[in-house]
Amino acid sequence: MPEDIVLTPYQPSDAAAVRVLHALAFRQLAAGHHTPAQIVAHEALIAAEAYAADLARSHLILACHPAGTLIATAGWLEFPDRPQTARIRKVFVHPDWARRGLGHAMVRAAEAAAAAAGYPHLYVRANINAVPLYERLGYVAESHGVMPAGGESLPVVYMSRRVS
Repeated sequence: MPEDIVLTPYQPSDAAAVRVLHALAFRQLAAGHHTPAQIVAHEALIAAEAYAADLARSHLILACHPAGTLIATAGWLEFPDRPQTARIRKVFVHPDWARRGLGHAMVRAAEAAAAAAGYPHLYVRANINAVPLYERLGYVAESHGVMPAGGESLPVVYMSRRVS
């Protein structure tokens, strides 16, 4: 991660900026893997009222440029179906910062936070475009599925790994 990037915890006042980043990142970085209808459906999820509550409970970490611009997020939740397991989520990187190691660094920051909270096992529902990132980070595919989004189904891969 570039040295001048600042990591901060999410605050409810960050919701609007986070929504803009998530929609932009998905629209541009996932476009080659999803149909236009799937992208619109995913953006509708981000715009929904419930999304703010989802952000607030996700132990979200924000990466900001020194100028104050939000450029990436990552978070985690306790995964109730599996003991001692955290679900890594909300990993989004601004397209201008993509493929520079920021996604990798953000996932590692979320993993470290989850491990510090007592969750040695990690799980992710990876959007199909993010699977190569998680594979490079040591996640192993368990199964394939879909994420419902406003009448659309987005392909996902369920992946896991143990914190070293």
